[in-house]
Amino acid sequence: MKLMTYNIRFDNPEDGGGSWRWTQRQEPVMANILHQAPDILAVQEVLAEQLMALTQKLPAYRFVGVAREDGIAAGEFNGLFYLPAKFALIAEGHQWISNLPDQPTKFPGAGSIRVFQWARLHEYATRRVFTAVVTHLDDQSQAAREFGAHQILRFFNSVLEAGEQLVLAGDFNSEPTDEAYRIITTGLKDAQLVAKTRNMPYSGTFQDNGAFYERSDLLTSRIDYWFVTPNVEVAGYEIDTTATPEGRYASDHFPVVIDVGLTDPVVTNVKKGD
Repeated sequence: MKLMTYNIRFDNPEDGGGSWRWTQRQEPVMANILHQAPDILAVQEVLAEQLMALTQKLPAYRFVGVAREDGIAAGEFNGLFYLPAKFALIAEGHQWISNLPDQPTKFPGAGSIRVFQWARLHEYATRRVFTAVVTHLDDQSQAAREFGAHQILRFFNSVLEAGEQLVLAGDFNSEPTDEAYRIITTGLKDAQLVAKTRNMPYSGTFQDNGAFYERSDLLTSRIDYWFVTPNVEVAGYEIDTTATPEGRYASDHFPVVIDVGLTDPVVTNVKKGD
């Protein structure tokens, strides 16, 4: 099973001096997704217009997720695309990362409203059930990132204690030396570290000085991740640095792709169409 997380970059009118907005980036973003052809795609920084384009270009997928500002359409979506031909959606939901998790609210001191989205899925081929989660932690407040990491682990505590399989993806705005990363890895494994094979042209996933261009002195930070429970086998890990023929990157983040296998015993008998 192939899983991909991709911060596609919101439509910023200033990107590339106005020459590398979503209108120009849409085609290479879609090319990167279609080239990888993931079974599950976790996305961040998706505005309503961008979500419409993704759903139109990815008709084989279904989407679960909410806009962070109002839970409807305002602000960035943070969500999951999955293939209904391969998975049955058992349940899905979300929480805002705040002291009022059921309302579109911001943690005190955070730069933005933040949310995490989850989906409980049944894989037809293996008859196994697992949970996929995606989030985008705050870029301004360390306290908000740490709170979010604790909140996610707390929310899924019963899942983890039961030994069920879970995968968590997203832009954590945290490097491996940061406290939010340490918190997450008290309950989950960093997929890069447990993968049997790795394809990493750069050590990081975010272009610190790239301005969307290939360059010999590119600096990167590792802030995009897949985390997994110990009973998820990670066969391969990749940071996809594909650029356009002109040497431009579709986003300021590289997609992170993993190949995984589910190892727990059969737990359901859901049939296609159920």
